[in-house]
Amino acid sequence: MLYEGVKETENTRIERDSETNDEIEMLYSFGVVLFEHSIIESGDYSYSICYFAPDDIYDVVVEDNKSGKVLSYEVKKTLDSTLTNYFNLVKNESVHDERGNLIKCLSHSVEYTL
Repeated sequence: MLYEGVKETENTRIERDSETNDEIEMLYSFGVVLFEHSIIESGDYSYSICYFAPDDIYDVVVEDNKSGKVLSYEVKKTLDSTLTNYFNLVKNESVHDERGNLIKCLSHSVEYTL
């Protein structure tokens, strides 16, 4: 229910890939990005990295794929170089890390408001 004087806004989600990078950079320049979220799989582990633009912080969750348990949850102001590399992958992109493990991006999306 909307109250008088309150305008309903609609959030929109876009998947980050090579075709949408310029559009996403434009959204950032307009200041309308709410968050950017990436889900990465690396062998026995999954990483959920979410950038919350209004507060300029990252939430990082590491989960053990075998047990399904959360191994760590951290709020960070900046990402280290490994997590930055993971976060910069786009959906379906794969790379090998320095130990030869296959790193695959399962999802990378940006939610913004108009």
